[in-house]
Amino acid sequence: MSAAKLVILLTGVPGVGKSTVAGMLAERLGGDHIDLSDLAEQMGFITGWDEKRETAIADIDELRRQVTLISDASERPVIVEGHFAAEVVIPATEPLIFVLRRAPWKLKEELKARGYGEEKVSENVEAELLDVCLVDSLEVQDPERICEVDTTDRPPEDVVEEILSVVHGDAKCRRGHIDWLGRAESERLLEDG
Repeated sequence: MSAAKLVILLTGVPGVGKSTVAGMLAERLGGDHIDLSDLAEQMGFITGWDEKRETAIADIDELRRQVTLISDASERPVIVEGHFAAEVVIPATEPLIFVLRRAPWKLKEELKARGYGEEKVSENVEAELLDVCLVDSLEVQDPERICEVDTTDRPPEDVVEEILSVVHGDAKCRRGHIDWLGRAESERLLEDG
């Protein structure tokens, strides 16, 4: 870790535990927690509504400016969470990025329980199967600072401990070890649609 201020990004599809883990990390580190969806709503950085995805469309440029202002003004660690977090935080801050992952067959159950529509469930399950949040992060941030964490059937406290182990240098950042497509459960999931 460099001597620069600690900036942690948590990304992943809905239902992987970003909000819970981010809040716990902020508490443990005495840091500031920025929920990008909440910030976009509070600041009016919404450019429209995506009917198909049933979600607001955030103004990424405005969010980037606001997150930079918040981060620059804070002396404390900053924890930024959202599925587009890697696009919002400038690489110069040298963030550590944690892509939270969850087994797609478990994710499907969670999203249905939240009341998501069939199309939204399907899109997010497919995104998890195809590593979309990992790929998006790799396109805009330093690959050496991107870690994957499997949250499947794990209490949030365990996930936080794993992240803190990486942050403190006690564990290595791991990437590329999660492969849902090679699992029989994924084959059944794809067959069922």
